[in-house]
Amino acid sequence: MKIIQEIFSNREISLLIWLLLILLGILTQKTIRNSLWDVFKMLFQKQFLKVYFFLIIYLSIMFWSLNKMKLWNVTDLKDSLFWFFTVAMVMVFSTNSTKKITDFKKLLFDTIKITIVLEFIINLFSFSLLTELIMLPFLTFIVMLQVFSESDQKNFQVTKLLNNVLSFIGLSILLFSIYKTYTEFNNIANLGTLKSFILPIILTILFIPFAYSLSLFSIYQSYFIRLDFMTVKKDKVKIAKKHILTIANINLKKLNNIIDNFDKKVFYDDTDLKVYIKDISKIKKPITNTVYSK
Repeated sequence: MKIIQEIFSNREISLLIWLLLILLGILTQKTIRNSLWDVFKMLFQKQFLKVYFFLIIYLSIMFWSLNKMKLWNVTDLKDSLFWFFTVAMVMVFSTNSTKKITDFKKLLFDTIKITIVLEFIINLFSFSLLTELIMLPFLTFIVMLQVFSESDQKNFQVTKLLNNVLSFIGLSILLFSIYKTYTEFNNIANLGTLKSFILPIILTILFIPFAYSLSLFSIYQSYFIRLDFMTVKKDKVKIAKKHILTIANINLKKLNNIIDNFDKKVFYDDTDLKVYIKDISKIKKPITNTVYSK
């Protein structure tokens, strides 16, 4: 046990214990096992396998580059795995909800904020293992209640109370961490601690291009499918897709402007698709009363 505590913090050990107990509980229920198997099969469908393939390549290049720059080695594997499951995978599966550039900026800001809190302020110091084992399910229960209460406006007062409880708990943990940092500053003021703080932030920043590309690809793919069903004039659809790719390119703002403004009527008249797409990519509101004849 002592060796395990030298590798993992009490909070990490507590999390692993509860995850193992939950997994064992799930496996004892036949109906849940069947549902879990369905989810497992869904996560390994063809489209997800492509994402995993490029994710592995991207992460391999990322960690190889960091290793060459002496910023990462095998001793950082534990922190990297926790970062992967708490930050990277969340970003990957959140890309479907990032349709606008503002959504992506919010996701990025929230992710970096959570990364800093999880990896440094909270994980730098932990309570006793018994305290952590009791605190984790309690906090999880409070968070679940809060999420449930937010689904109905009638629960406004309950939501407000739960938010205050979570804020109080979070502030208490933060003050505890600040106090421990102050009293044990000589013990934590070293390159190892500094690296533990900086590494997850570096990993998150380096992961942004992949998450952005994934979000961009997802939006292009879903919109191009929509274009295919707008008209039977497949030759014009093909031309429209080409101009959208050329004009919007990797600019998520332009792409969303095109999606919001595109009118399928242009497939049935003499509209110059290139000029039309270029114009609607620059504005948020639809263009009206404008002629785009060739």
